[in-house]
Amino acid sequence: MSSYNKNIYLEQRFAGTVKSILGNYFIRQDAIQDQKKGTDFLTFTMHPFKIGLRLRRKCPNFDRYEKEFTLRWELPSGIDTEIHKIRKGLVQYMLYGFVDETETKIIRYFIGDLGVFNQCYKPPRYVFPNNPRDSDLAVWRIDDFPDSFVLHSFQKKH
Repeated sequence: MSSYNKNIYLEQRFAGTVKSILGNYFIRQDAIQDQKKGTDFLTFTMHPFKIGLRLRRKCPNFDRYEKEFTLRWELPSGIDTEIHKIRKGLVQYMLYGFVDETETKIIRYFIGDLGVFNQCYKPPRYVFPNNPRDSDLAVWRIDDFPDSFVLHSFQKKH
């Protein structure tokens, strides 16, 4: 199975969990609708936006990556990658997480504001070839950006 297919499989496998995470963060109760617009119950309001998703498989010593995140930097084909789309402002947020060894749970994640990423952009700490060699990945540290970059985070207790 190609790396792309393995990643899509992982994203599809966790689609329900990802929707729950994002819904719990982004969908808010709207008390004004209840109080001023005649509804009998609180309503939820949300404006459309785009979210990038990156789920990584847990690897040996993955704790060393706790404060890092990677984005696809370059493809051999030359087509736009995640970083190009983010820098063009096509994606507003990202959910970046790790799954456990059995690939049944998301054990760590953060939701990042890509507007903050672009506004405070810094070159990656380093870029390395992915293994298998299907792309190059760029590495940043979360603390390279202001605190407002991370909107929400979660880490499963051991």
